[in-house]
Amino acid sequence: MSQERQTDFCNLTFTSAILDSIPANIAVIDSTGKILAVNLSWQKFADANQMPDNALLGIGANYLDVCRAASADPNARAAMMGIIDVMRGRRTSFYHEYPCHSPSEQRWFALRAMPLIDYPRYVVVAHENITERISAEIAARPPKAE
Repeated sequence: MSQERQTDFCNLTFTSAILDSIPANIAVIDSTGKILAVNLSWQKFADANQMPDNALLGIGANYLDVCRAASADPNARAAMMGIIDVMRGRRTSFYHEYPCHSPSEQRWFALRAMPLIDYPRYVVVAHENITERISAEIAARPPKAE
């Protein structure tokens, strides 16, 4: 392996390690919505939510199609429209908080979408678990008067 190729490989490995160290679920999608890359947290979330074959959210799947299929849900529709706006340059970024409850737990996430630097038609999509913060906010609310 040439020195240049070895350096490229080391840089790619190092970059992957950085992304895999981030707890947010991260994917990079192209201008059609196709998932090009995901981090380890994204893969673990898919596995934990019975998507082991990655058919819906793995590399090669279309993230926007998944949003479209769920577009009756206002949060899925907002995510899709926000990501498309970033993709088309109508927004510099998009942020949206949404519930994503499972049968066993109540949880909330914050979606962030932003263009991939040097690849303006590609979008980085990150889902950060904000359940702890939202749960604290709910617990701090005064009780409803009856």
